[in-house]
Amino acid sequence: MEVSYRAVHVWRRDLNVYGATWWTNAIPPIFEPILYLLAFGAGVGSLIQKPISYAGREVTYVAFIAPGLIAVTMMFWAFFETLYASFIRMYYQTTFDAIVATPLSLDDVIAGEVLWGAGKAVGA
Repeated sequence: MEVSYRAVHVWRRDLNVYGATWWTNAIPPIFEPILYLLAFGAGVGSLIQKPISYAGREVTYVAFIAPGLIAVTMMFWAFFETLYASFIRMYYQTTFDAIVATPLSLDDVIAGEVLWGAGKAVGA
């Protein structure tokens, strides 16, 4: 695999696109854990009457599942960006074809996409 410093240009391109569409990319990850918390907390949580004993403390069901819901949401959005959004850019938008027509290689494109997915996962 021949990856060069040019992979940063793919990362920067993804950053520029994210900067232009940040509103539609930022709102779903913010509201998704809230909706899950309402569904599981109010829905399933109403079926669980007694508190859960964890680490010697009594915690409510909602307080027990909230950290996990936030963690799962962040992992899902990083996974979604890395796999599904990259597939859309590759197959439907043919962005990768346009990038490979420049001096960048396919290895640079893949490395740039991995850098972008890792950056979004850390930044989430």
